[in-house]
Amino acid sequence: MAEALRELGRRIPDDIALVGYDNWDVFATTSRPPLTTVDMGLKELGRVAARRLLAAIESNPSHGLELLPCHLVIRESSAVAQVTSA
Repeated sequence: MAEALRELGRRIPDDIALVGYDNWDVFATTSRPPLTTVDMGLKELGRVAARRLLAAIESNPSHGLELLPCHLVIRESSAVAQVTSA
């Protein structure tokens, strides 16, 4: 998306703020500019899913939703750089 926006002459984040998800460091930090992302806590999500699966295998299934926290990792793609005066 960032490349397509650049090709259209748009500046990130000056014209358009850009936010992604997963917070995959390899991608987010090497994007131009570095990409603001939602970190969904995939390690914890995997742990919870594995525990629920093992419990179900042992005839102790769980029901309903389990909400897990996520957080926003702000990088340059959504924040205008500070302008310093001379």
